Amino acid sequence: MPKASKKPVSGIVGKALRPNASIAADYAKPTVDLIGLMSRDVERQLKKLFKENNYGFAEDASISSQARILLNWLLAKWSKRFREIAEKSTDRMIERTIRNSAVTLGLSLKEASEDFKIDTSFRNAQINDVIKASTQEAANLIKVIPQKYLAEVQGQVMRSITTGKGMEDLVPFLTKKYNGNVRHARNVALDQTRKAYQSINTSRLKTLGVKKFIWIHSGGGKEPRVNHIRMSGNEYSFDNPPVIGVMYGEEVRGLPGDLPNCRCICKPVINFDLDE
Repeated sequence: MPKASKKPVSGIVGKALRPNASIAADYAKPTVDLIGLMSRDVERQLKKLFKENNYGFAEDASISSQARILLNWLLAKWSKRFREIAEKSTDRMIERTIRNSAVTLGLSLKEASEDFKIDTSFRNAQINDVIKASTQEAANLIKVIPQKYLAEVQGQVMRSITTGKGMEDLVPFLTKKYNGNVRHARNVALDQTRKAYQSINTSRLKTLGVKKFIWIHSGGGKEPRVNHIRMSGNEYSFDNPPVIGVMYGEEVRGLPGDLPNCRCICKPVINFDLDE
């Protein structure tokens, strides 16, 4: 981990850069609503399948074959709707985050010094690349929801057919999956909004010549990362970020908000080199 000081002296410290929580909440809502519609549709169609035992398909088709056909149809139906909502809601989240970044970054620099007169709403090729990557990553996480969900549903349907319990096994499973998908969608919305906000801010700060930041632990969360608590108040470099955790046995370097469920934020350390 890079050497750090609890009281950085390399420049003027700006106001903490904190994403707008309402953007993430609004971003999650269309996905959560669609998860509810999909879950109810899946349960309704499966109940009909088990009740009628042929669901309008060929009379000699087994219930297992009927279930596969039904679930493939549901996958095609809901994948299309999730693709549409992913693109629309993600574009809206990113545009709001871009504006939020400009406002909060401007306030941060103003708190550091009233002399800073900088247009923080600017966009260049690097920032546009960050925006494009952030949009694609966030949208893809929404698009895969029906595929992952219905793959698990199909496995449970086949098990319920094997046991002969049918909907008796399926109803509690579907309820549990619905609740899990809602939690997952909200967490993804929070994470992706924070990551997009942090990435856009970082690109703008680096373009402006700001090279350092102070890590600020959020103080929230049921299981805070111990190393993030220790890092709070320390100064780090955008170009040489600190070790923020371990994933798959490897140390990971990054910025506040990069790890899943990380709510840490940062304060920019402003020290423009007049010789550059």
